[in-house]
Amino acid sequence: MKRPALIVAILILSTSIFSQISREAAELTEKGIKHYEAGDLDRALEILTKAIEVSSKPKPRKPARANALTQSSDEPELRDRITFHDPVTATAFLNRGHVQFARAKMDLAIADYSESIRLKPANADAFCARSTANMLAGKPSQALDDAQRAIKIEPKFARGYLALSMALHELGRYAEALSSVNKAIELDPENAESYFRRGDFYRLAVRYDEAMADYDKANALDSQLASPYTGRGAIRFEQGRYQESIDHYSTALKLDPRLLQPLRFRGYAYLAIGKDDEAERDFARVLAIAPAVREEIERARSEILGKRKL
Repeated sequence: MKRPALIVAILILSTSIFSQISREAAELTEKGIKHYEAGDLDRALEILTKAIEVSSKPKPRKPARANALTQSSDEPELRDRITFHDPVTATAFLNRGHVQFARAKMDLAIADYSESIRLKPANADAFCARSTANMLAGKPSQALDDAQRAIKIEPKFARGYLALSMALHELGRYAEALSSVNKAIELDPENAESYFRRGDFYRLAVRYDEAMADYDKANALDSQLASPYTGRGAIRFEQGRYQESIDHYSTALKLDPRLLQPLRFRGYAYLAIGKDDEAERDFARVLAIAPAVREEIERARSEILGKRKL
């Protein structure tokens, strides 16, 4: 995908009693996406939740039967509990899942992706999104299953192979992971993210020159893609070239201020060169969005400060 962003789906439906609901929910979804892209995750979450509420309505009652004796005493109660989900509801759940993902709330993201899949089972995008969330939630086997299901739905879906490669890599099946990301590139050679992901595989294998070449290729295809700068920052950090690392992370954040990884790691780089105030500002911003990573930050802070004393 050109950018790990949300998908706007303005649905044009045939005239029905729910067409107005569809339009309102779709407009809310688009509005929520704009707030997400602006980095206002709280407002995006609020608006997308409203879109879900608007597009999920009680099913209209049928006229009462002439013969009341044929009507079960439980039927009115059961009927009132039936909810109609407009087709746009699946899209709203998918997009709200992306917002939860950006907030590092993986359990909530998975729940929203699962609901989107329940409402629209043949949605390969939702399976890919849930695959990535499952992987980051420490569930690589579930991530693998979701990626395989996405490919089964769309056998030539490049993003499906990309998700598959990430799950395989997380499971330690490195050769298969590289083969899968190469398949993604074969299916869609203009997809910048595939090159970035392969660059990450090379970086983790300490094949830095190949990683940098893939990051460069990714940005040649999409100059606004932030993730390759995060990868470059990671390489320079691992090489102890902390100021260069900070520069790359800062570029990533300028391109996409929603990203938590470059913000967190820029804090580590600041800490490594003794710029403690700058580091703490970055950590505070991360924790305001994703308090669940506090323990990880504390552990890294302790390790970096320990090295500074040597």
